[in-house]
Amino acid sequence: MDSIKYFSPAKRLVLGLVLVILAMLLLVAGWTVPFQFESSSILYKFGIQKVLLRSGKIVGITVAVLLFYQILLVSHLKFMEQIFIQKRLLALHRFNGFLVALLVLVHPVLNKASENFTAYMFESKYYPEFVGIGLMLVILTVAILAFFRERLGTYYGKWLVLHRIGATMILLILPLHVLWVSDTFKGGLPRNAALGIFGLNLLLLLRIWLRRILS
Repeated sequence: MDSIKYFSPAKRLVLGLVLVILAMLLLVAGWTVPFQFESSSILYKFGIQKVLLRSGKIVGITVAVLLFYQILLVSHLKFMEQIFIQKRLLALHRFNGFLVALLVLVHPVLNKASENFTAYMFESKYYPEFVGIGLMLVILTVAILAFFRERLGTYYGKWLVLHRIGATMILLILPLHVLWVSDTFKGGLPRNAALGIFGLNLLLLLRIWLRRILS
């Protein structure tokens, strides 16, 4: 492993604050999407149902952004490790993973509450929703295996491979859900922004696998 030359404490503080602010700005920008680019499903909702559906969409966007941060935190980018130190990045990765697992449970509850918990019919038009259910199960499986690895007695090396396979599945399934579950992401700025984030996800993921293979 390459030795890391850390920045001075003052420089680390400034750069760290800049990165945190940028991360928050990206989240806030995502939260504005359901307001600025309303989907047809929201247009037909009123009162508390509209609030619930919009809240569900905000939570879903938050999950997508946090998943981008997840892969970013463990990409071993030297400038980030020079600022935050690898141990802290891994701790943040673990906390962020817990937050993702929690929000991924809240997201469908809010969405279905806006529809009085009406069950989906087994029709092709609902495939993005069923893809979302599959995505939720994969995320929860990865989270459970991560948080309870020691109790389950899983060897670290084996778990790490399974963890990366699970993360790869999540990042490949995520676009299939986000880009087609709502007409908000079928064109324009929201779709282009989502494609940009998903593209960065895949590049970072490819970098992680290549580092693993080459080492």
